[in-house]
Amino acid sequence: MRDEWFIRGEVPMTKSEVRAVSVEKLELSPDSVLFDIGAGTGSVSVEAAAFMPEGTVYAVEKKREAVELLEKNRKKFQAEQIRIIEGAAPEALEGLEAPTHAFLGGTSGKMADILSLLLAKNPEVRVVVNAITLESVSKVMEWTAARGIEADIVLVSVSRAKAAGRVHMMMAQNPVYVISFGGRETGGVKAAKQAVTAEEASGSETAYPRLMLAAPKSGSGKTMMTCGLLAAWKKREIECRAFKCGPDYIDPMFHKYVLGIDGGNLDTFFLPDEEVRNQFKDLAAGADLSVVEGVMGYYDGVGGNDTWASSYDTARALDAPVVLVLDCKGASLSLAAEIKGFLEYRKDSRIRGVILNRISPVMAERLVPEIEKLGISVFGYLPECDAAKVTSRHLGLVIPEESKALRERLELLALEMEKTVDVEGLLRLAGGAGELKDDGEAAEGSAEAVIAIEAPGTERIRIGIARDEAFCFYYQENIKLFESLGAEFVEFDPMRDEHLPKEIAGLMLGGGYPELYAERLSANGSLLREINEAAAGGMPILAECGGFLYLHEELETKEGEVFPMAGVIAGRAFPTGKLSRFGYIGLVPYGDTPLLKEGEEIRGHEFHYWDSTACGNAMKAVKPGGKRSWDCIHADGGLLAGFPHLYYPSNPSAAERWLELCRKGT
Repeated sequence: MRDEWFIRGEVPMTKSEVRAVSVEKLELSPDSVLFDIGAGTGSVSVEAAAFMPEGTVYAVEKKREAVELLEKNRKKFQAEQIRIIEGAAPEALEGLEAPTHAFLGGTSGKMADILSLLLAKNPEVRVVVNAITLESVSKVMEWTAARGIEADIVLVSVSRAKAAGRVHMMMAQNPVYVISFGGRETGGVKAAKQAVTAEEASGSETAYPRLMLAAPKSGSGKTMMTCGLLAAWKKREIECRAFKCGPDYIDPMFHKYVLGIDGGNLDTFFLPDEEVRNQFKDLAAGADLSVVEGVMGYYDGVGGNDTWASSYDTARALDAPVVLVLDCKGASLSLAAEIKGFLEYRKDSRIRGVILNRISPVMAERLVPEIEKLGISVFGYLPECDAAKVTSRHLGLVIPEESKALRERLELLALEMEKTVDVEGLLRLAGGAGELKDDGEAAEGSAEAVIAIEAPGTERIRIGIARDEAFCFYYQENIKLFESLGAEFVEFDPMRDEHLPKEIAGLMLGGGYPELYAERLSANGSLLREINEAAAGGMPILAECGGFLYLHEELETKEGEVFPMAGVIAGRAFPTGKLSRFGYIGLVPYGDTPLLKEGEEIRGHEFHYWDSTACGNAMKAVKPGGKRSWDCIHADGGLLAGFPHLYYPSNPSAAERWLELCRKGT
């Protein structure tokens, strides 16, 4: 494409000669996902889009004038694959899907952070960098060399014409170095992967290699230990799947952050054992390894005095070997007594080993023989290190995208763990897990049965789904169920998009942290008005917890500031300073509702530090055992809004009915 074809203004643009070489070096495919970082006028984005008709280009640009030119060029060239992300990298890249390709139109002080983030999202990403100075070239080459990455360099000379009377003189310009690396699997790497896979397969008795990482209590380091191991296995090109016991949203986001794929929740309160197994098999099929992260203490279940819905209960359902992560800070030989207690509390504990966390090498060496006398293995240890520390937040751990240095920490953590943890031994343990019980055909009415019988001609129905920093909590099992029933999700950003997606028939507003972004959400008045009008017009809406707060007339922040919101719910949401209602619940309606009929139940959980003057009274939330209950939920037409996070596979009929309302337009 010729340079003069683009609307340019005063924004620098990648010249045609450099652009041609750069796009060629990207080696794009029709369905590629490209990050164009520092997109400028969008010339590379537009040219690349022509090579990837089924793909997506994320054009990332921080300058407002450049963003305006980007929008004009996208419209001019009808490049619908381009999605413009206004902001500076690496922060603007957080929360985006994993790229297959990335282009950096220049270098900056944050180049190392950007490259680290790209590799954390996808270790096989193909990267092309344009550099002008030898200093910049040196920085890129040092970064790649430190990671054992071989990079190619092409020197492109760019010239420009200058009018000189009746003739044009060719004026020399600075050369541009086009640096490219990644995305190509060498014979050595491929052979090594095949060798590892073959070796593990030879000793494996199962089609589902699996293990669980659990702990005696929360705060022992399960999540960071899991992420460090996943990062280490991913470096070895072991194809992993990640699962989380229980209803937690945060830890699966950490897993996705490392793996670049969605994880899954496994919960024996939400579903019977056979359905939990079927969910596991569905996602684990074909993987080299599946890792299940436990929840709370290993035996901690419903009510605090039962193993139902505990990590132990899930390990029993999956017949998975278990490795305990022990926080060894402030203890020594007493750890052996603690392990002995866990082994003996249930005869079928399934505990096969431990990893010692926050312990010195000297003490670890002394304790290993004592622990192994109990008949289990010590799969290594991890000294206390900064890479394993993550700051806290009121829902437990921070959302991964909010920690700028997290990806670098996880890379360092993986390196540390490879030194002291028996990564190969854990692989062998998972490979010997044994066959999983065959439960036969899915039970009638289960989520698996509903998904399996999806009619080929099922009408697709467009559903707007809120996704940004404020709204990010969605069970992947819910998304999959709705999609199987015909939903086509169209993402929108409540903080940045001024309008709802076009031609949608329903809205889904998930949980998250709207209270932290209340001012920005409130400032987007045009979108709030559209949501209010959509609700008034009868558009079906599902809103949970954070999404429920967003629908209120007003939302008060922790600092006491009050901001107007969508005004669909006549009430005010306010902070309580403590967990208002917490834990598993079963929801039963007071009479028939559009989603649930009288006598039916759907399961879910609550976890929130905010409350409302209008919690709703269409349903009753009942704690397991029935000793405590409260009214909740607004259910009017297609509106279902309240604090509970619902797990729709526990009653797929509710999802079917809601989508039917969307099709009918209520």
